[in-house]
Amino acid sequence: MNHISILIVDDDLNKISSIITTIKEVFSETLSISQASCVQEAIENLQKKEFHLLITDLQMPLKYDDEPNDNGGKSLIKQLYKKRNKVNVPMYIVGLTQFEDLKNTYDGVWKIWHFDASSETWKNNLRDLIHHISLVKSRVKTDKIETIFVEGPTDKKIIECCFHHFFEDHIHKIYIDTINYGGGASWVERQLFIWAKSLSTKSNEEVYLKAVGIFDDDVAGRSSIENIKAQIDINSAEFKTFSIIKNCYKYSIILKSIKSKGISFPTTIEDLISIECWKLANEKGWLAQRDLNKIEIDHKILNIKNDELTIDILKDNNFTDDEILQITNKINDDYKKQFGTMVCELDKTFLLSIKYLLIDVLKKLKISTIA
Repeated sequence: MNHISILIVDDDLNKISSIITTIKEVFSETLSISQASCVQEAIENLQKKEFHLLITDLQMPLKYDDEPNDNGGKSLIKQLYKKRNKVNVPMYIVGLTQFEDLKNTYDGVWKIWHFDASSETWKNNLRDLIHHISLVKSRVKTDKIETIFVEGPTDKKIIECCFHHFFEDHIHKIYIDTINYGGGASWVERQLFIWAKSLSTKSNEEVYLKAVGIFDDDVAGRSSIENIKAQIDINSAEFKTFSIIKNCYKYSIILKSIKSKGISFPTTIEDLISIECWKLANEKGWLAQRDLNKIEIDHKILNIKNDELTIDILKDNNFTDDEILQITNKINDDYKKQFGTMVCELDKTFLLSIKYLLIDVLKKLKISTIA
């Protein structure tokens, strides 16, 4: 089956949509499209995958938290050829910029095209290049498969560990994708957008490949979920190619109990892990105080205010010591990696909540968990 793998380094979703639409006009088979928003993120993608084509903006941040840089595209091209970066250099590279002055100042070996949404020039050039790539025998052989997008490397580590414990027969059917730097809800949101626009089908089938985005149930996660729902028409075929799942209380017995007593708070994948792991993390000094202002109180159940939340008041309202530990603490960001490693080294019973989450993920991907 013909398969083209493309990395688009750009953060303008309208521009990306236009690029994908143009490609699909001449290539109707499987497209594997990844997206990055800065040089650092692009390099990480190129270190872990091979691509037929790199399409890059010229103005972009060097790192995920930097301001856009007029020389970002040039820097990316230079980084490709540094041996220490150990990247898979793409077969073809194209610059696509809205800024005519940046185009004119570039004198490298690769082509730079001027992007104008209403122009056919760059579209014709891109169509010709895609047609050429489709005729060339490629070293990039990996088939695109169902994918789970997660917010960061700890999430990926825990989910992979849970797959090996409970769903070993399915691990080869799933690709779990994240990025080490930047990541977060906005990254998952972008990947789902690209996935939806690609409308890729399974090998030799007329069925769309599906993806699942797993978001933390916090402000950033909820915002990204609303964004993706606003960007993709709910009645479109694109919307049917992905599903959204939150790391929320329904997967955890202790979080359900806390909520039933009138308290809920933004939750991450770490909050779903067994309380026994939290006790070990507490002994190791890996916990940090949770922002009590972000705790939501159901005043129909609990007649207290956020600034009244103390251990004694929680005890007076029948919260257990284990529940109080989780209400008042979170895993310190500086120790998430160590926490994830510890969890994966312990008994699989500590991952039962993640198992229940993955059962939902596999259902969304239409993969049966019945042997």
